[in-house]
Amino acid sequence: MNYLKIELPSKNKTEVLALGAQSKSSFCFVKKHVAYLSGPGGDLDEIDDLRIFEKKIRQLKKTLKARPRIIACDLHPEYISTRLANEMVQKGSVLIPVQHHEAHIASCIIDNGLKAPVIGVAFDGTGLGLDGNIWGGEFFVGTLRDLKRTAHLKYIPMPGGASSVKEPWRMALSYLYSVYGAGFKDLKIDFIKRLDKKKRDLLVQIIDKGINSPMTSSMGRLFDAVSSIVGICWVASHEGQAAIALEKAMDGALGLKVKGYKFSIAENRDVFIIDPERLIRGIVKDLRNKIPEGIISLKFHNCVCDMIKETCMLLRKRYKIRKICLSGGVFQNRYLNKGLRPLLEGEGFDVYLHTRVPTHDANIALGQAILALKG
Repeated sequence: MNYLKIELPSKNKTEVLALGAQSKSSFCFVKKHVAYLSGPGGDLDEIDDLRIFEKKIRQLKKTLKARPRIIACDLHPEYISTRLANEMVQKGSVLIPVQHHEAHIASCIIDNGLKAPVIGVAFDGTGLGLDGNIWGGEFFVGTLRDLKRTAHLKYIPMPGGASSVKEPWRMALSYLYSVYGAGFKDLKIDFIKRLDKKKRDLLVQIIDKGINSPMTSSMGRLFDAVSSIVGICWVASHEGQAAIALEKAMDGALGLKVKGYKFSIAENRDVFIIDPERLIRGIVKDLRNKIPEGIISLKFHNCVCDMIKETCMLLRKRYKIRKICLSGGVFQNRYLNKGLRPLLEGEGFDVYLHTRVPTHDANIALGQAILALKG
């Protein structure tokens, strides 16, 4: 069986089993001073993948002679892994739910053997937040014992809920509506021309009435929106398709020196909120001016880099922390992965990405196990 052995900084008397997230299914046993992390699997919505997942858990549990007293899982009650965790809780054991993005940052801290406080940047598509909203564009500060959410992307409605993941045009409409109001219908761009008027008006209604339109701070959903506004991806048949296509569109523009789009950062109750309104307006202006999609994509990616840099600089000024951990599926993006380190190091930060553990949801189980032990 393939699993990664990770030496932990201290010996633990309590054994833990963490069941990870929904996709990239992995689990993690902690016994004494070692975490045993399984390799990534499929989506637990698929019955065959679920059976393989359960079989691997039984096999490793038997091999390790493990008797976990803590069962850790994601906060999301509808995840198959969460339901499975509830079923595994027996007399003498306890269930500990762990927030998705905190688990991302915890896994990066352990992956890099860090003890000092960090600024954690967790960017991905979906994860239930502590406030009941859908997170995914998050900044934290602290250590494994006291991670605190200190900044995030501004909330935006996800019209249709999970349908927005498979139909990025929904997020495109949501962003345009949030920026231009009802006047978005008159924008002279191809995206508006392509919109079915009945579907358009229906989505505006469900946004206005708050029907099946959860609020999200997800960076993954912003990537989806931009990809669709530009005309690159309307409907996605697989995870990350819109973001991957948007990154691919840059190929012809790489090497050009163009600045990223503008954005704003405001403060609300000691939390910094990143507002992409100026970004959206900049993209619409470029589309009107027939700027090639490759340049628009490059400007967008540079904007995301700037968002991270500027927010981290604000957090460093406030919390006196210069170590940064980057985790989450968005950081599979090659341009971000390659460009962020020199950008941030140029501002005096120490930057840590994953080295042994994947940056996507396959690292969640490790973070869950560690945070459950520390909780």
